[in-house]
Amino acid sequence: MSASPDQGSGNGQEVNGVSFQDTLDRLQCNLTLGLTETDVIERKNRYGKNEIPENKQNVTILFLSKFWGLSAWMIELIALLSWAIHRPLDMGLALFLLLVNALLSFFQEQRASKAATALKNRLQVTVRVLRDGQWASLPAQELVPGDVVRVRSGDFVPADLLVVQAGLEVDQSALTGESVELTKNQGDSLYSGSVIRHGEATAVVAGTGTHTWFGRTAQLVDMAHPALHVEAVIAQVVKWLLVLVVLL
Repeated sequence: MSASPDQGSGNGQEVNGVSFQDTLDRLQCNLTLGLTETDVIERKNRYGKNEIPENKQNVTILFLSKFWGLSAWMIELIALLSWAIHRPLDMGLALFLLLVNALLSFFQEQRASKAATALKNRLQVTVRVLRDGQWASLPAQELVPGDVVRVRSGDFVPADLLVVQAGLEVDQSALTGESVELTKNQGDSLYSGSVIRHGEATAVVAGTGTHTWFGRTAQLVDMAHPALHVEAVIAQVVKWLLVLVVLL
């Protein structure tokens, strides 16, 4: 339901190759009155709330899981073989590597989890929405596709939006890493997670929750398990230690 961050910032007349008017028609929005309460209920049932589900895990279970898996099994096998052939030094080294590997992986995931939580917490904002012909301030979680909203300088963009009127200067470095502010005009996309730096505009919600680029980013951070260099070094040490122990 949302366009790529590299799209929608050209002439403002197309979104993902679809014309501006066609996009508005697809969203079935009323720019004068906004959505009705019936529309909101139906779309909330279809798309869910504008929020990113929490994926909380028990910290103890998460830590213990680091001793289960191919890498951990190899190190544990080395320790067992070392004990069997009466080589306490090799066994101690294997157990040390097992602990270091578990701690590194655990703290890495904790950092990723905190980053994801910080991203999600930024969605806890209030936004001006047009409903049944009246403007009201509502929590961002209540937004649904097709809602007409008003954003201005300093606002955190709470969902993927399509600019309808006026122009803006936007900082979307949280999503793309770009340090340069981008100009957004009619027909351009505003991505959830961006910050309005200058200007004020009316926009239509095009995507919410996990259907936004911000939502996908938060989910990727939640699931990310990038390998550290020290883990690669430990893997090499384990490989040669296993060969040595087996030969002995």
